[in-house]
Amino acid sequence: MNKSEIPSAIISYSWDSEVHKTWVREIATRLRLNGVDVKLDQWHVKPGQSLTQFMEKEIVECDYVIIICTPNYYKKSLNRQGGVGYEQQIISGHIAAGVSREKFIPVVRGGEFEPGLACAIPPHFSGIFAIDMRNEDAIDDSIELLLRNIYGESVHVVPEIGEKPNWKELEKEFKSLRLPTIDLDEYELLSGLAQHHRTPNTFYMPNENDRQVLNEGNFVKLMFNIKIDEDPSDPENDGFFCERMWVMVTGRNGPYYTGVLSSFPMTSDEKGSLSIDDEVIFLPEHVIDIE
Repeated sequence: MNKSEIPSAIISYSWDSEVHKTWVREIATRLRLNGVDVKLDQWHVKPGQSLTQFMEKEIVECDYVIIICTPNYYKKSLNRQGGVGYEQQIISGHIAAGVSREKFIPVVRGGEFEPGLACAIPPHFSGIFAIDMRNEDAIDDSIELLLRNIYGESVHVVPEIGEKPNWKELEKEFKSLRLPTIDLDEYELLSGLAQHHRTPNTFYMPNENDRQVLNEGNFVKLMFNIKIDEDPSDPENDGFFCERMWVMVTGRNGPYYTGVLSSFPMTSDEKGSLSIDDEVIFLPEHVIDIE
C-alpha cells in the first residue's frame, strides 16, 4: 500500500480515567497494526505543546474522526467543557459547513445509545449508526466493523438480482413448504449462521455467496436437533440428540432449498422420524459445509 493510500484517523475521547485512556490507546494500536495511520494525543502531543491545536489540525486533515462515546464525553460535549467541548465545536462546524458525516464515526465505549442520564452519544450524532464496543467479549467483531468502515469494505455482500419469480409455480410450491419443527417432525435444524456469530473464530462457516448459489446435486452439511426418548439414568440425555449430516440438494423454491438426507442417522434405531433419503427443507443459514 502506497503512503498516499494509507487512511488516517484521529481519536476524540474524554480522559475519564487512566483505565479508559489505556483502553483508547490499545484500540488505536490495533488500528495502526491494521494499516490505519491513527493520530492520538498520548503519542503525538509532547509536554508544552497545545492539545487544542493538535486536535484542530488533525480533525481537518485526517480522513476520519473516531469519537469514543461515554456518558462523561456526552456531558462535556453538551456543556462544551474542556478539550472535548472544543473538539465538538470544531466537529459541529465541519458538519454545518457540509463535510460528510461519514467522516465522523461514533464508537460507544460505555453508557447507553438512548437519550437519558446514561446517554453516551452527543446530540448531533443522534440517529447516526454507532459502533458498539461495550462488550469486551465481542471487541474483535467491533474492531473489524470499524476497520471495514474505514477501508470501505462492507460486512455483507449485496446479493445479485435474480430473475422475476414465476408466481403460479411459487404459489403451488409455497403452500406445502416449511422448515421442520420438533412438535410436528420430531427434529429441527440448527442455524449455523447463529453459531458462527457466537463463536466466529472457532466455528467454520461457508461464505454467504456460496450458500446462496447452491446447485442441484451439491452436498451440504446441516445440524439436526433430533428428539429422542429420555433416559433418567443418563445425565447427558435431555431428550434431544444433535447430529451433523449430509444432504444432497434437489432444488430451490424462493428462499428455501430442498434436499434428501444422504447420511444414516445415528438415531434411526430409536426413532423413525428421520431416515436416509428423507426430504429435508432448509435455508442458506443452516449450511455449515459444502462439497
